[in-house]
Amino acid sequence: MSREYDLEEILAEYAGQDSSVPVSGAALSEPAAEDAPSPAADGAGEESIADADDSSGADRVSEEELPEAAEAPERQKPLPGDAGLTQVFRVPEVKSSREPSPPAPEELTAENGAEPAPGKKPKKKKRKKKESVAAKLGFGLLSLIFAAVSLVVLSWSLLNLHPDTAAPSSEGTRPMGTANLVSRLDAGLNNSKANALSDITYIPKHYSIPEGDTVAPKPREANFGSVSPDNAAQLLPVIEQARNSGLLEGQDMIFSPDLNFRPDTDIQYYYDETILTILWKELINGNTVSCCEVKIADASQFRRKFVDDTFGSSNKLFATSLAASVNAVVAMNADFYMFRDFGIVVYDRDLYRFSEANYTGSYKKYNCTDTMFVTDQGDLLFWHRLEEATPDEMKAWIDENHIVFSIAFGPVLVENGQLQVCDWYPAGEIDRGYSRAGIGQKDHLHYFYMSLNHSPEMEARWTVNQFGEHMYERGLQQAYCLDGGQTSEIVWRGAPFNYIDFGGEREVSDIIYFATAIPETEGTP
Repeated sequence: MSREYDLEEILAEYAGQDSSVPVSGAALSEPAAEDAPSPAADGAGEESIADADDSSGADRVSEEELPEAAEAPERQKPLPGDAGLTQVFRVPEVKSSREPSPPAPEELTAENGAEPAPGKKPKKKKRKKKESVAAKLGFGLLSLIFAAVSLVVLSWSLLNLHPDTAAPSSEGTRPMGTANLVSRLDAGLNNSKANALSDITYIPKHYSIPEGDTVAPKPREANFGSVSPDNAAQLLPVIEQARNSGLLEGQDMIFSPDLNFRPDTDIQYYYDETILTILWKELINGNTVSCCEVKIADASQFRRKFVDDTFGSSNKLFATSLAASVNAVVAMNADFYMFRDFGIVVYDRDLYRFSEANYTGSYKKYNCTDTMFVTDQGDLLFWHRLEEATPDEMKAWIDENHIVFSIAFGPVLVENGQLQVCDWYPAGEIDRGYSRAGIGQKDHLHYFYMSLNHSPEMEARWTVNQFGEHMYERGLQQAYCLDGGQTSEIVWRGAPFNYIDFGGEREVSDIIYFATAIPETEGTP
């Protein structure tokens, strides 16, 4: 038969008599009777088993180990079902001196299981537990809300940051690097924040076009406009709007209402928060020049297009068709790389053409001309004719300068703000009066294109150096000569803007172009 003891009473009585008495967790019991029935005889022993489990395996101390002076508590009936099982007690843990002592008797209330002392008014116990639960619930609710908002922002970033919400097909898509993906996510989070805080403060949005996308977002028809040369000043509010939005970055425009416009041609423009484009025709010494000024918000908006998106494709298309296929705001001719095999060709950051074979005499094909490179920051860099390099050195230079694509024609007209005089050039016509085309950079992401073509009144008669002087007068920091003649063309709203030599387009293998970066799902800005 087992006996049970109130261990707390025992410890209270002998706390100061014998320090050798164990005070750690223990169970006190009597030896079980020898003739106790087996556990299978009665299922009522489950309660004792449960109590034993609650002890978490505490040490047991038998009755003989208790001090003889201990007053035996009232005996209990034997545990039914298994006299070998004993009632288990846990000795309370010794509390640290730093821990608060148990409440005094007068502080006990019905809530903690005791009656208040006579004559004492019971103190109200603070309901800390309920407040803690409420706080936890509140914090958890805020966490859930924050997580939900984060998921919405991330989903919006991946789906709507860039053009054409439909996923591009694998055939027409180029791979996109990790850095580009990080840039997309950063821009998406910034734009989401701008939307969320639009009623509180203005945060400029930032858009870009992934290098792997072969098609840019469509420009919005409502953002195109035109004015007559007599009303050229009406464009000043548009320029001011671009300035106030931060697009111009404090830069001055080349366009001015005081230019000598050709009177029978309207001035054209397009503006949204990522691009400002102005086109006009100007008379210079009786010659008609077609001009295009472009300011973009992100370098990815300055792009190159190969026919079939493949280097070396034997197909050719009109520049108008190529421009329409990529949703260009404005496009122009490049170098017609498939018509000649000299120069260095980089496309989508890859080096495609770098031939060391002789071109004529001692001139190697890769360096018989100046080459213009466009970096991923939108800057123009030059590799000069006769400058030597090995293929490995050229690849390292391309990687080091983050080159996205190149144009191989030339020569260089302006470099670092200095006019470059061309005395000789192994390719092209530099000393004859000829139709000319060129592109230059004025400031950060700020470009100027000019094309001199025949006109109904007269044929074009500028040499390369004369053309370079007129480009230099526009205040350009860098300028480069593109393919001229019938190839020279500015494509605007699906048609040539300039008069093309011999009255019709020529099929080409490539173009350069500028595009809006605002996704079509964003709505009209």
